[in-house]
Amino acid sequence: MREVKLIVILVFILLPFACSNTKFEKTGWIYQSDVGMYPNRENMLKDLTENNTLKGLTYRELIAKIGPDENYNSGYDTCIFYSIMTDYGRNIDPVYTKNLVFKFNNDSVVVDYKIEEWKHEKK
Repeated sequence: MREVKLIVILVFILLPFACSNTKFEKTGWIYQSDVGMYPNRENMLKDLTENNTLKGLTYRELIAKIGPDENYNSGYDTCIFYSIMTDYGRNIDPVYTKNLVFKFNNDSVVVDYKIEEWKHEKK
């Protein structure tokens, strides 16, 4: 009986960690760890893209909803992106990146968004 109680307790403790989908909330989305990563975005991505209306938002509405973008004045006129995940492997250069990219029309309204993934090709 004691073993059963222990198993039940462990299941309830570990269950939240097994769930890979977290409800989107802006504070968690914009939280940046001390190494410049966004540890909550991967788990919030599905809820953000499936349960929130993003197309049709203006640039200002999008920024108000999910926080500032990360283009860093990179010359993009009609797209902005949010870093979801960057894996450096055992190097200082990334080996994998995942970004949420928003495309705008000339009136600064979101017309599309997509998840872009890049993986370093080994030579």
